[in-house]
Amino acid sequence: MDSGLSQGSGSPKGPGLPLAEPQRAEPEDLSALGAQLLQEATERPNGLRTRPVVRGPLLQSVLFALREGSQLPEHESPPAATLQVLRGEVVLVAGGERWTLHAGGLLPIPPERHHVDALTDAVCLLTIARP
Repeated sequence: MDSGLSQGSGSPKGPGLPLAEPQRAEPEDLSALGAQLLQEATERPNGLRTRPVVRGPLLQSVLFALREGSQLPEHESPPAATLQVLRGEVVLVAGGERWTLHAGGLLPIPPERHHVDALTDAVCLLTIARP
């Protein structure tokens, strides 16, 4: 199926800045990859497994799996990012605030240090926009 976008064109109306490197412009089966990462996370002592799925100068997406009770350790917030839960239930903790997200939930990540706790086995998609 033709989307009307040529590789690296940025928009159907004409050239623009590509969001992702052309070699990464392939569809990803996030369900299958998430299941694989979750299996790998259960075999790791820290209960965490990550995999970049989109890498580009303006946009990055990272799929990560957390075993129940494990944590994505505290880290600085990127300039603009969202957390989408694809499977399970997690809590994002930042600056004294807590947000519980279930499968299908989407949250803009606040611009402060934060971490993610897995209440159940979970698979999440972190999307980061760069200026």
